Amino acid sequence: MLHSRSLGVALFITVFLSASAMAGTIDLAWDPVSDPDLMGYKVYYGTSPGSYSDVKDVGNTTSTTLSGLAACTRYYIAVKAYDTGGLESNAFSNELAGLPRPVVGSVTPSSGEQGASYTLTVAGESFDDGATVEFSGSGITVTQVRRNSCTELAVDIQIAATAPTGSRSVTVVNPDQSFGTKSSAFTVTAQDAAPTVSSTTPAAGATDVPVTVQPTVTFSEAMDASTITSTTLRLLDETGAAVAQASGSPTLSADGLTATITLAADLAAEATYRIYVVGGTSGVKDAGGTPMDADWEQSPGFTTAVGADTTGPRVTGTTPDAGASDVLVGVRPVVRFDEPLRPSSVTKTSVRLIRANGDSVPQAANSPQLSADGTSVTIIPAAELDELTTYRIRVLGGILGVKDEAGNAMEQTWTQEPGFTTENLPPGRVGNLRRGDTR
Repeated sequence: MLHSRSLGVALFITVFLSASAMAGTIDLAWDPVSDPDLMGYKVYYGTSPGSYSDVKDVGNTTSTTLSGLAACTRYYIAVKAYDTGGLESNAFSNELAGLPRPVVGSVTPSSGEQGASYTLTVAGESFDDGATVEFSGSGITVTQVRRNSCTELAVDIQIAATAPTGSRSVTVVNPDQSFGTKSSAFTVTAQDAAPTVSSTTPAAGATDVPVTVQPTVTFSEAMDASTITSTTLRLLDETGAAVAQASGSPTLSADGLTATITLAADLAAEATYRIYVVGGTSGVKDAGGTPMDADWEQSPGFTTAVGADTTGPRVTGTTPDAGASDVLVGVRPVVRFDEPLRPSSVTKTSVRLIRANGDSVPQAANSPQLSADGTSVTIIPAAELDELTTYRIRVLGGILGVKDEAGNAMEQTWTQEPGFTTENLPPGRVGNLRRGDTR
């Protein structure tokens, strides 16, 4: 008869591209159960937590492959062992959830010059919320990744002026460290073009912009600071007049890529403004002295908010709910807010999971994670939570706590009351299910 044993399962995910469609496969491997009448193992999986629509009897082997899985679909997987009499383990392993390995299909644009900055579109499949992007070689810095959908990422990069030319592999890494790579997806070319405007903040057409905004312009390559002046870089009001800038404005970032306009006074509410950059021989120039080909004007402009935003964010809900019980020990708690948060204010200190004694639960290296729209934060514990234990989500307020995009701090610290309580795991539970296609 099969006795209770601890079963450690490692998950490896691969993805293949057929001639007609992309489909995911999940490779599983696990530590053997030491039992004299062990007959084999069964892998259960489905698309809902704790509800498995499919099962695969893999026999007495410690590895198998789940194939024909849908891209961009989260699967939930657990394993049981069974003996010569067909008796299965009395409980599943801990449940593992994840997408198939991400696939990088294309990168647009597919090339960039030394010293320039770009926003790339990476297309493919199975990109999870919080995915990151890496380039092979040296000289390319990823400054921001935004997940537009499961099949598209927007990636802001800076290419150093000294970056080696040639092709680079591009790798997308999901938060669980599963990854997909496309070789020769991006090429660094020699710097030989005039500078251009790559992006602005606020973006063209932006609305509800705080009247205290400090507009920025990011160029395609490092610029000559002496050519970035209040004459060559302006903010225009609705009449086309230049808005007064503070003394010393504009300023150029240390890498020479981004110029910031500091205004002499707050902007008017409900008004439209446009950023204007002067080109030609009397305008802005790159570090090598090459001028921007022509004047550049933001179109459309951005519009300020009805009034200054002076109210900090508030918590609107959590998952698990306050007072919830039988919560999975592998839970990733989520706290939701009534407005987007400033990413830099979301830290392991400002958003925490605490025990009854107030001690913080250790978080994984990539935790906490801010959603793409900035309104929810996911806490990823470094390990499974303890059984039959009550935990509470805590969000720090005040100057050291979370802030909205306008910089307004949450008024006071918020603590989930009551907390949530984890499940009582059944005896003989198969444990240590882990993802194995990690970096």
